[in-house]
Amino acid sequence: MSARLLQTQIPSDANLFGIFRAFGFILTGVLAFGLATGGLFPLIGLKLQDQGASDLIIGLITSVFFAGTFAGSLLTERIIARIRHIRTFSFLAATAGISTMALALSDDPKVWILMRFITGFCLGGYYVVIESWINYASTNQTRARGMSIYEAVRMLGIAISPFVLGLGLNGQPYLLAGLLFTLAIIPLVFCPLEEPVQNEPGTLPFGRLLSLVPLGMLAAFVSGSVNAAFYGMAGVYGDRAGLDTSEIAIFIGSMLIAPTFAHPIMGAAADRFGRLPVLFVASASSALAAVVIATMASGFWDLVIFSFLLGGFSHPVYSLGVAYVNDRLDPGDFVRAGGALLIAFCLGTTFGPTAAAATMALTGDSGLYLFIAGILTLVALSVAMSAGASRPVKQ
Repeated sequence: MSARLLQTQIPSDANLFGIFRAFGFILTGVLAFGLATGGLFPLIGLKLQDQGASDLIIGLITSVFFAGTFAGSLLTERIIARIRHIRTFSFLAATAGISTMALALSDDPKVWILMRFITGFCLGGYYVVIESWINYASTNQTRARGMSIYEAVRMLGIAISPFVLGLGLNGQPYLLAGLLFTLAIIPLVFCPLEEPVQNEPGTLPFGRLLSLVPLGMLAAFVSGSVNAAFYGMAGVYGDRAGLDTSEIAIFIGSMLIAPTFAHPIMGAAADRFGRLPVLFVASASSALAAVVIATMASGFWDLVIFSFLLGGFSHPVYSLGVAYVNDRLDPGDFVRAGGALLIAFCLGTTFGPTAAAATMALTGDSGLYLFIAGILTLVALSVAMSAGASRPVKQ
C-alpha cells in the first residue's frame, strides 16, 4: 500500500460516524475477536462438567486464562517493538485460533490448561495492540469517542457470542471460535491507518505512570473489579433471589448489552465536556444504581432495569480512564500505557470476585452490590478531588 493512502490521525473535527468509518477495519477485527471469546466461558464450563472434571480443575482452567491475559498485557509491548502492530495482531489472532481449535482434539485437562493460558495471553496482547492503535490514531478531541466505539463493538461481539458459537455445537464450537479468531486478521491487513510509532520499551516505568495519572490507573482497576465481581457472582445472586435459569440469563444479559448503547453517548459527552465530569457522572450513577439494587430492588424487572443502568454507566469507566491517561502522554508511550492499564484491570479482576464474595459473607447477598457501589464511589470521590487540582491540558 502506498504511503499516500495511509492516514496517521483522525481529524479533530470528525463526527461520530466519521470516527466509526475511519476505524472500520480495526472494528471488524474487534467484532470477530468478541464473537470468538464471549461464548467460550460457559461452553467450556459445561463441557468440563459433562466430562466429570472437578470444581478445582474447572476453576484452574478459568484462572490460567486470566493469568495468560495478565502475561499478554505485560509482554506484548516487546513483541510490538520487534514486528509492529499488524504482524503482532496477526500472530496473536492465529495463535488464539490454533489454541482454541486444539480444545476439540483432546480431553486431557493438562492440554486444556495450557491452551487456555495461550488463548488468554493472546487476548491480553490483542487489547494492547488495538487500544494503543486507537489512541495513537485519535486526537484529544476524538479519543473518548474512538475508545467508546471500540468498547461498544467489543461488548456487542461478546454479548451475541454465545448465540453465534451455539451454531457450532454439533460440529464443535471451538472450531467455529478458532475460525473467527483467524478471520479477524483479514480486515487488519487492509487497515488504512498508519501503524503507531512506539518509544523504546521501558522508557515509561510503571511506577512513573502510576504517579503521573493515578486516577486513570484507579479507573482501570475498579473497572476490572466491578466486571469480574458481577460476572463471577451475579449468577449466584440471581439464583438466591429466586430467578429461574432464563431470568438469570436476561438479568446478566442486560448488563452485558447496555454498554453497546451507552459507550457512544458517554464518549461523545467526554470529548465535548471533558473526561473528568463524564467520569464522575459514570462512576457516581453506576454506584447509585448498585445501591438501589442492594436496598430497594424487589423483583425480576427491577433487577433487569437497574442492572442495565449499572452496566451502561459502569462499563465506560475503563474507556474514560484510558482516554484521560493518554491525553497526558507522548504518543510513543501509548503501547506501554495500554499494557500498564490492562495490568491494573487484570489486578482488579483478581481482587473483585474475592472481595465481593467476602462482602456477601459479611452482609448477605446484597453485599455484591454494596461492594460494587463502594468501589465505584471511590472513583467518583477521586474524580472530584482531581477536578479541584487539575490543570488544563494542551490540546
